[in-house]
Amino acid sequence: MHLFIKKLVLLSLVAFVFGQNNVALITKVRGEIFHKAHDSDEYASAVKSGTQLKNKDWIKTGADGYIAIFFLDDKSQLKIKQDTEIQILGSEERGKINKTISLDYGQVKAKVEKQKGEFKIVTPTSVASVKGTEFWMISEDGVDQIIGIQGVVEVENRFSGGVVQVTTNQTANSTPDGGLDTEETEGADIPDDPDDDTDDDAGNTNLHQLRIKLQNSSNEERFIIIEYSE
Repeated sequence: MHLFIKKLVLLSLVAFVFGQNNVALITKVRGEIFHKAHDSDEYASAVKSGTQLKNKDWIKTGADGYIAIFFLDDKSQLKIKQDTEIQILGSEERGKINKTISLDYGQVKAKVEKQKGEFKIVTPTSVASVKGTEFWMISEDGVDQIIGIQGVVEVENRFSGGVVQVTTNQTANSTPDGGLDTEETEGADIPDDPDDDTDDDAGNTNLHQLRIKLQNSSNEERFIIIEYSE
């Protein structure tokens, strides 16, 4: 019964939040970050932790920028490194958010554990479809690397239609000429995770908390407290 009530509350909360087209929350900001709202033509630099991201919003990081976000329905995490530009697309379906990250260029790390709805990262060259996993996606000059950390990610080359499965310690290489192959991951090819230095001396994971006031078009207000770890 308790679990059933929690599910009802979660579904209600997602419906309430998504009524405003909110799909994700910013949990960490470092360095130069730019945000372009779905209804704007220009980037703004006033970005802070706790900011809610809406469907079709854009994020761009500068040379020293880093931002972490998680999605409201299942707490899937996305870490966005420097010199990266993405658009966040989300469509709500029965309390789930189908997520597509449009990666123009740069480096992102996705961690999807308790997946609800689809989760894809799309570049001009490739489509990475997540089945509950953790991986890096690097896109530079139309050439993509998909580095599996845990689980399985399906990668499709958009030019040739070729498909491969990427698992732990594998890297897929996808190119604009239609090439697609996998190889064993070299340790030096894995990008540094900006949060690797945030754990305490005991090796425990830091726990963070966000308190957020939500207001929908009917001026109804709710507060949610979200705890997350890194």
